[in-house]
Amino acid sequence: MRLLNVLSFLGLLLKPFAVLLLFPAAVDLLYGRTDKALVFATTAVVSFALGTWLGRLRRETSPLSRVEAMAVVAGSWLVAALLGAVPYVEQGFGIIDAIFESMSGFTTTGSTIFLPEHFNPLEEGARLSPGLIFWRAMTQWLGGMGIIVLFVAVLPALAVAGRQMFFAEAPGPQEDALTPRIRHTAAALWRLYIVLTLLETLLLWAFGGMTLYEAICHAFTTLAAGGFSPHGESLAGYGALAQWIVIPFMFLAGANFALQYRAVLQPRRALRDTEFKTYAGITLFVGVFLAILLAVSSSDYGFEESLRHSLFQTASLLTTTGYASADFNLWDQGPLMLLGCLLFIGGCAGSAGGGPKVVRYIILVKFVARELLVALHPRAVRPVSLGGRSVPVETLRQIIAFFVAYILIFAVIAIATGVIENDFRVGLTGSIVTLGNIGPGFGEIGPMGTFAGLHPLSKILFILSMWIGRLEVMTVLVLLHPDVMRSVLARRKRVVVPAPPAAEKVE
Repeated sequence: MRLLNVLSFLGLLLKPFAVLLLFPAAVDLLYGRTDKALVFATTAVVSFALGTWLGRLRRETSPLSRVEAMAVVAGSWLVAALLGAVPYVEQGFGIIDAIFESMSGFTTTGSTIFLPEHFNPLEEGARLSPGLIFWRAMTQWLGGMGIIVLFVAVLPALAVAGRQMFFAEAPGPQEDALTPRIRHTAAALWRLYIVLTLLETLLLWAFGGMTLYEAICHAFTTLAAGGFSPHGESLAGYGALAQWIVIPFMFLAGANFALQYRAVLQPRRALRDTEFKTYAGITLFVGVFLAILLAVSSSDYGFEESLRHSLFQTASLLTTTGYASADFNLWDQGPLMLLGCLLFIGGCAGSAGGGPKVVRYIILVKFVARELLVALHPRAVRPVSLGGRSVPVETLRQIIAFFVAYILIFAVIAIATGVIENDFRVGLTGSIVTLGNIGPGFGEIGPMGTFAGLHPLSKILFILSMWIGRLEVMTVLVLLHPDVMRSVLARRKRVVVPAPPAAEKVE
């Protein structure tokens, strides 16, 4: 791996990142917080200068290899989280807490170290500036579609390496390009993303009882399947209509954006997609079943409230958004068990949702069914197919490896944090919600709770867990492989191979 080339591409990505930091600066200027706006502007200058310096390190012009593209993608998320943490530090957060909140934002996890006094920035005497809360929501919006996808769409310089980085960042096992040119695909996905964000903003502003500022922040974090709300009680702090508006947008955030783009012209295409039908079926089944459980087990909810909270929390946890319409920690064990199962599923491939993804479960179930058939009929030949196409053996192998790695990483982090916190529930739910980029867990880190009181070591482990989960696990493991590490650390020696002697002419 050519480390200088990787650093050079990271520098190329840092320049537009610097421009993005000017948006929260403008928000703070709008609300009269000039001192806080200066922090964002200074961070932008540092980002641009660092990007310019790194951009000059490139020594070779050949395209990035697959491993180098993975390194650029992984490095870009780390650098974004570190630079994005600077405004948090300036406003009073510790370094670990600031990186935790920044990483949670960019990876659209939604786990937070915020306390009640950190929310509601528009109230008089608010501790944090409106620009910081806007930046907090904006980081999720950027991370939802993907930082690399955005920069591939706007930077012609990434035309060659863009395809490698696009698919290194894209969530899920399927490579789904809308057009032959990957830059046009990235631009098309971002157009859809922006249109949906604007639509939700208008609906929440007009009918959801929110200010324009609150509507923008919630639209950012809904379409990103992120869950950061400027209100301390999440969506529970707003009326029923706001919650009903958010439910379909959470559902769309967890669906494949490329499929949605195609469905605009061919609506039936979505109805024929196996993953989308399964995803919709899970949402409907769990939502209705949970509503029945709530109606039976709780005398506090009527029919409308039971249906609204069940559909809301089903969509929120399945899509890994992490919003809360109520404190589900207070629900009976039956509903909690059902919600806990959703933490292990996730959204669709090519969506903003985290988790293992629905399509992987579909293929895994089909693979097990095929193996059972072969065990009964050894001579039977039945390929695993999805959408009328045979699934390559390589893809099956990658999916099995993904699940094994996912479970092992989840177990290691769960055990480690459970021991550190002396609380198995915090370790178990904290591990799965950070690795799956989901957000709230149960108990102390539930929907109305916070990660602020955890040990610094637990926070560091969860930061790594969020990063690994957003990169779909295997990217990080590949970069940590001894062969890759040796290629970075070893001194590269140029070996000149002499040309073979010219063949003598035979008379």
